[in-house]
Amino acid sequence: MVENGAKAAKRKKRPLPEIQEVEDVPRTRRPRRAAACTSFKEKSIRVCEKSATIEVKKQQIVEEEFLALRLTALETDVEDRPTRRLNDFVLFDSDGVPQPLEMLEIHDIFVSGAILPSDVCTDKEKEKGVRCTSFGRVEHWSISGYEDGSPVIWISTELADYDCRKPAASYRKVYDYFYEKARASVAVYKKLSKSSGGDPDIGLEELLAAVVRSMSSGSKYFSSGAAIIDFVISQGDFIYNQLAGLDETAKKHESSYVEIPVLVALREKSSKIDKPLQRERNPSNGVRIKEVSQVAESEALTSDQLVDGTDDDRRYAILLQDEENRKSMQQPRKNSSSGSASNMFYIKINEDEIANDYPLPSYYKTSEEETDELILYDASYEVQSEHLPHRMLHNWALYNSDLRFISLELLPMKQCDDIDVNIFGSGVVTDDNGSWISLNDPDSGSQSHDPDGMCIFLSQIKEWMIEFGSDDIISISIRTDVAW
Repeated sequence: MVENGAKAAKRKKRPLPEIQEVEDVPRTRRPRRAAACTSFKEKSIRVCEKSATIEVKKQQIVEEEFLALRLTALETDVEDRPTRRLNDFVLFDSDGVPQPLEMLEIHDIFVSGAILPSDVCTDKEKEKGVRCTSFGRVEHWSISGYEDGSPVIWISTELADYDCRKPAASYRKVYDYFYEKARASVAVYKKLSKSSGGDPDIGLEELLAAVVRSMSSGSKYFSSGAAIIDFVISQGDFIYNQLAGLDETAKKHESSYVEIPVLVALREKSSKIDKPLQRERNPSNGVRIKEVSQVAESEALTSDQLVDGTDDDRRYAILLQDEENRKSMQQPRKNSSSGSASNMFYIKINEDEIANDYPLPSYYKTSEEETDELILYDASYEVQSEHLPHRMLHNWALYNSDLRFISLELLPMKQCDDIDVNIFGSGVVTDDNGSWISLNDPDSGSQSHDPDGMCIFLSQIKEWMIEFGSDDIISISIRTDVAW
């Protein structure tokens, strides 16, 4: 006991560490607050009225269109007829109800929006634009940008031509539907125009497959490639009329679009599905589409016939039916795989984060003729993804819309909203034999010789998954609208 007490006393006599000077205290220690000042000296300062007023600069609003054109004119504008950009716009009828642009054929259409100079300018005031609450009437509309591959929508009043840029939020759904119709027209033009590398002698299935590939890249409007095909077919008459209007300005070596067989076939297929739709479906606004379509059918009218009264009724019925199609397409889907996936989110992976895991960028090149997947098989978008058929892909490669090789990691494993990554692929497709890949032997799932299959290029990849089995074997699957 004494010995233990001595040891305890020894421990108590250990010297304490010396307190460091203030300068040696680590900077992580929180400094003390200085004492607040208790006496303040007041000094009066005279502030002029201009300095004491905060001016909030608002967008200039005018009543007349000609005044807005004058305020947004640039010194470089020399054209006889002025052109302007149009933002935050709404198109509406005489009752103030928003209307699609094509209703111009039936009603008077007016415009509200911010008018900007024709080109981007350094003058901040002019670049803000001038808002005109109501102007027009709209005389006609047109689509340009065919050569560039991106549609530009123009509307014209008696005084000027306007490049429609950004619609108002309340008008976006109506305008987006029309813009997709313009995109479809441009995609068909690019596939048929010789000057753009197209072929006017292709078949309808090949044309539809090419348009699906073009419109699925960067589009969030359609749920699948099959939905795009249905949309393009339903707009066959619209697409035909837009391209037929280009015959006057077409180059000498170009074929007349009115006479291109595949374009005529698209138009005829569109007219065949229009009539039953007009008979069966009733519009939500109560207008008698059924009766009007029956009148048009009993008179055996075609879309290019001009019969007073009856033809106006038929065109009105078609426009109303198109509006109903737009509303049904934009309704949220329930009890579907895409609907359940809409609540999901993903963390976007930047290519820089995984750059060290892959070789330097390179591009996909093929010496063999490849067939579009959508031509070989029907895209069953009404079938749930787990019920799609399974096939095998050999000698495959994945790439983006520029044909640059891309990693599957950049795409979420499950389909969800706000995906801005487009991945396509190519390979030799065969029937699924159920073989897996061994982690110990990566070549176990491939054939030692070229497989007896067809070279295809895939539609857009929607999701992918990895399955693990016993004995270190795995299966990697990718899904398109057609198959796994």
